[in-house]
Amino acid sequence: MSHTRIFTTILITLVFYACQTGPRQGEVTKIDASNIDKFCLQHDVEITKDGLLLKNQSSSITSQFNVRNFELTAKLKTTQGAEGILIFDATDAASNADGYEVKINNSDYRIGKLQKTGSLSRIRNNFVRTATDNQWFTLGVNVTANHIKVLVNDKTVCEYDEPANVERAGDISGRVLREGRIVIRRSNGIGELLLGEMTIKPLTSEQKGQNSPAIQDSLTKIVDRLNDQEFPLIDFHTHLKGGLTIDQAYTHAHQIGCNYGVAANCGLKFPVTNDSTLNVYYNSISKEPVFKAMQCEGREWVTLFSPHAVARFDYIFTDAMTWTDLKGRRMRLWIPEETFIDNEQQFMDMLVSKIEAILSQEPVDIHANPTYLPAKLAADYDRLWTPERMDRVIKVLKDNDVALEINARFKIPSITFIQRAKAAGVKFSFGTNNGSNNDLGRMEYCLKAIREAGLTGADMFIPRPANEKKVMKAGLPAKITG
Repeated sequence: MSHTRIFTTILITLVFYACQTGPRQGEVTKIDASNIDKFCLQHDVEITKDGLLLKNQSSSITSQFNVRNFELTAKLKTTQGAEGILIFDATDAASNADGYEVKINNSDYRIGKLQKTGSLSRIRNNFVRTATDNQWFTLGVNVTANHIKVLVNDKTVCEYDEPANVERAGDISGRVLREGRIVIRRSNGIGELLLGEMTIKPLTSEQKGQNSPAIQDSLTKIVDRLNDQEFPLIDFHTHLKGGLTIDQAYTHAHQIGCNYGVAANCGLKFPVTNDSTLNVYYNSISKEPVFKAMQCEGREWVTLFSPHAVARFDYIFTDAMTWTDLKGRRMRLWIPEETFIDNEQQFMDMLVSKIEAILSQEPVDIHANPTYLPAKLAADYDRLWTPERMDRVIKVLKDNDVALEINARFKIPSITFIQRAKAAGVKFSFGTNNGSNNDLGRMEYCLKAIREAGLTGADMFIPRPANEKKVMKAGLPAKITG
């Protein structure tokens, strides 16, 4: 190493450690290409006309001052495949190995890391795409007392209240609230990450407030552990109905530590019946940080919508609760007056055959409300769902790459069914299928299934990328499937 390089390294290190005085409370510190005196640029950060370009893996921008309670807004842009992290409350000036991490990752689903932009990594993970490559977006982090809020394009993506005397294990033991530095760092060697500008405003004592201690119970501890393991804890089957608003859904998701997929009910005699109403629904939630889903109701849905309109959604799902029997009677299994059971064994054989036809012909991603039985038969679930019938359904799921929903509302399928499906390599999703704003619950049955069936993150469904949508590859059936 040359004397010049040694001197430069020493000088950078001395400056890095010496500049500890930060902005006063209420004072905004801004960093852009023309104002970098309060920040340290490391590992090939280039000043360009558009901002600060983090060119290589481990390129980083670090504040040379500490903050505790603050509001931060960063204007960022990624190119294809680029990933990064925003760290706050970092105390190790040399490595920034501790502190909370917020993910920067705008890749499509199933590409790159699962956690997407705005994820409070391993604390309250986000798996929903909230921004796209090659477009400017804003990332916000607000910390007040024990409360953390992460925003993308002014939409709250994650919220978390750190409990008193929080304890973390292993390599995240340092993720606790305290005074520390702010860091933006590249985390892979693909593409480029550009910081246009960033503002940091320490909060005055009046602005800090005092949040209530976070509630800790047995379910919270399970959810915390799953988040630490980066398990994709996602409720893919919720509806904005019965008074539930998108803001209420956010609040509930943040409280229980999961992500939501919000679905429209689409089909004959349902609120959404054609491309026009489907597009109106999609546009109404397109900017919300939730998965956008379409529940395909009844068998007639394949004749009502175009593949292009369907493909706008992150995923689509259906169930086998509406079909026509051998006598031409259209049945809705949740309505006793519309359910006809002349012979229970014959009914079960028809049901399994309908499931096979639906999942092999309709281009759906998730089989929802699986193994549902009408009220008249529900008490005999274990007797009627024989191993042979279970295996027929499992085979059609596996053969057609359809995920099996574990339904929290109806507590189906049985743990035995889930165990058999896991052994066969079937993927799973979680779903509540709420009817209103007061029955979302906390996915208790899903958490039970994780424990008793030994499910891991690798067993879980993640939506397909845009160019892999089933409906665009296979189209829609020419006639209804049942």
